Amino acid sequence: MKDTGFLPTKVPLEDHRQEIENRIRNLFWTVSGNYSMDIQPDVETFAVSKPLALYDAIKLGGFVQHFDLDQLSLYALKKCSLGAERAPLMELIQLCMDTAAYPKVSMERRGIDELRRMAFADRLHIDAVSAPTENSVRIARRLRDGLMRRFLKEPHPCSDDLLPVIHKIEGLSSAEDSDAIIRTVDEIYNSLFQPGFASAHGDLQAVMAVAPEEVIEYRRRQSMSDEQIKTILDEYLSFLKQDIQRLTHILPSAVNRVAPADLSNEDTIQEPEPEAAEKVFAYMERNFGKSYKTPLERERLNRQLCTGIHRRCSLYFTDGILQNPALKSTQYLRRNMQQIKNELYFASQQNVIRRNVAVLASLLKRVQTMRQDADSSRAEYGQLNAARLWKLGRTSDSKLFDIKKKREESSFVVDILLDSSSSQICRQPQIAVQGYIIAQALSEAGIPHRVSSFCAFWDYTILHRFRDYDDPAGRNQNILQFQAIGENRDGLAIRTICTSLQEREEESKTLIILSDGRPSHLGTNRLGSRKPVPYVGEDAIKDTAFEVRKARNQGISVLGIFVGDEDDLPVEKRIFGKEFVYTRSIDRFSHIIGTYLRKQMERE
Repeated sequence: MKDTGFLPTKVPLEDHRQEIENRIRNLFWTVSGNYSMDIQPDVETFAVSKPLALYDAIKLGGFVQHFDLDQLSLYALKKCSLGAERAPLMELIQLCMDTAAYPKVSMERRGIDELRRMAFADRLHIDAVSAPTENSVRIARRLRDGLMRRFLKEPHPCSDDLLPVIHKIEGLSSAEDSDAIIRTVDEIYNSLFQPGFASAHGDLQAVMAVAPEEVIEYRRRQSMSDEQIKTILDEYLSFLKQDIQRLTHILPSAVNRVAPADLSNEDTIQEPEPEAAEKVFAYMERNFGKSYKTPLERERLNRQLCTGIHRRCSLYFTDGILQNPALKSTQYLRRNMQQIKNELYFASQQNVIRRNVAVLASLLKRVQTMRQDADSSRAEYGQLNAARLWKLGRTSDSKLFDIKKKREESSFVVDILLDSSSSQICRQPQIAVQGYIIAQALSEAGIPHRVSSFCAFWDYTILHRFRDYDDPAGRNQNILQFQAIGENRDGLAIRTICTSLQEREEESKTLIILSDGRPSHLGTNRLGSRKPVPYVGEDAIKDTAFEVRKARNQGISVLGIFVGDEDDLPVEKRIFGKEFVYTRSIDRFSHIIGTYLRKQMERE
């Protein structure tokens, strides 16, 4: 395969962002002929691979010229509202769009063939350094790999089950309308990614008959006006359109191939000007909610915790944009939409949730009761045991009595830390519900606990607190606001959580971490933010493992719950040692934690 050298540019994106955006928009407008339609130029992809970004614009322009993007977006909205997985569905839609649009565009613009070859070659290079964790996304990746290699006339080891699907997608090269694309997408999705979808929710006709407003009103009809519902639907449709507009999504790990010398030369990096830093912080408030820490507290914690490999990083503490918004921005609407999706999943699992909460809470209460029971031992005084009276005059044993000694009580506190980086996008509702089950059971058992998520954005590591240790059970509903975004600097998040956990008075402290086993944070050269030390590969793994060992040396029991790819199991073992559990199903998360907590309490 030809190496097109798709390494990111060394020129800071912010210096040329507007120029790149204008170039991409003009290309789209020229091909589509639709100058009234605005698109979101993918500048980050341009920095990694110019052919990818430019071909995306041309492909989208050709599709808009010959097909109906609104119709396809509406189908995606309805399909997702009924429970389809967004990631594989978007990948499938993008592949079908490209296959349908390419022949028409190539006939009009002869130079497209070579650009498409370079774009596909770069995409395959990027895929080689970034592996998805979800099985459905892996299947979509194999599908894309097969289609691209067939176009490049390269060997493509494709299994027999995928070859008919590839042929079906290639048949869209003669498609004349969006209906044909939608029919093909729906048929492939139902057969390949979710075989039980049609029997549970109906065929394509049933999907298209869904009124989107009814989906929103299912959980929010009492608290939202028609105008608010329409606003959220429009925003979500816009969000899906942005997904559909891209043939390729550059994953954070895809840029790990940059040489360390290109990524960071800290001696030449200047601290941002105060005014620029304030603008960045204001952006964080708008997109993640106001911080619940005072400026002095933030400064103290940054000096204390952002050291070593985490120098030039900052911490951001928030209860979430929905709890404490600076203003109701686009991100506010997206969070609101994700919460609705999480709540819809929550509503569909009510019976299972109630049963799991009851079982887990009963288990924890039972162990607590056993711990509080008094120990009974033989003695020469106390309560007479009639079964030993036969010993009188027959043996020298004078311990005919029982005495009860109350066990020393040791109190428990639990911290649950959820990886909310973009690798968790495919399982957001499941993580939210499982987090709720655990929190509700701990609340009913009277065990203080905190539930937080973490991700990294620019130079910030964001800790989103859903509920604090002594909050009432009603706060557990906030966990349904879980959303995945950004990268993950695991070591800094663990260090920060353990610092506050150590301040608790409880004798027995437990930290449970849900992660994908891939700590990775490169950050960006955003004007006003600091360029953090690259946090990838061996350095990130060693740092995360060090923070886990340090926490255990401080008396904190740490359990890792691994939901990543089997290929990353050796990394997870290095990070957590023997105290980790691998599960293919996030639905077992609460059960695993319940079993672990029971053993911890019994051990004490």
